[in-house]
Amino acid sequence: MQTIDLSGFTGTTDKYVHSLPMTPDLLLTEGVKYFAEEAGAYWFMDIVATEFVPKLSEEDYIIFIQVTVDSDNGAVIIGSDGDKGDGPIILHTRTIEYTDLPPNSEFKFILTRSPNTLMLPSEW
Repeated sequence: MQTIDLSGFTGTTDKYVHSLPMTPDLLLTEGVKYFAEEAGAYWFMDIVATEFVPKLSEEDYIIFIQVTVDSDNGAVIIGSDGDKGDGPIILHTRTIEYTDLPPNSEFKFILTRSPNTLMLPSEW
């Protein structure tokens, strides 16, 4: 797979709904929707909706999510509180045995609540 260039996304005007049964809707910004389509990564949206959205709370209303793909196409998805002054606290980790995302790549996202929205850092 070729690289996925997300550098052109700044701010956002449109949001797209990602729905799964028995879970709250997840809104995707333009850059995240592009990522999902180009990378065939709607599976990532499913993981965010089912495993990361439930971690949102009054205290942790923003989760910084990083997807790191290794040279064997395995991946680790880590969600943290960023850093509230005492170093980042890991809120959730998910290991993926194999992905079609480009090897040796890294992608960053921000998940916010009210409403549940997944965006690129450049779209904040």
